[in-house]
Amino acid sequence: MKLILFLITLLFAIAGQAQVKKTTLGENIRRTTIYPNPARSFVSIQYKHTAMPATLVIYNFMGKKLLVVNQPGASVYIDLAGFNRGIYIFQFKDRNSQLLDTGKFQVEK
Repeated sequence: MKLILFLITLLFAIAGQAQVKKTTLGENIRRTTIYPNPARSFVSIQYKHTAMPATLVIYNFMGKKLLVVNQPGASVYIDLAGFNRGIYIFQFKDRNSQLLDTGKFQVEK
């Protein structure tokens, strides 16, 4: 029992000495806002950057591609009638399929 207590104390002591790396958010972080999240019947995704994306792709949490919107523009309204309850990933990509931004939203039904 004393050995377990000692190991737990040692673990917390080591964790307390760990250095925290400070990072700054780049210009391309969080280019999108999503509303509402969690969602029930629709979701609105706004892309806030000057370079417009070529595609918006939505995947379920298992990685299955569910929806592709070509030339989505700055604001996209998505009807969630065909979506089941769960977590979904969205990605904005440019013409060369390079990732511009990604995020997730939750569907509650």
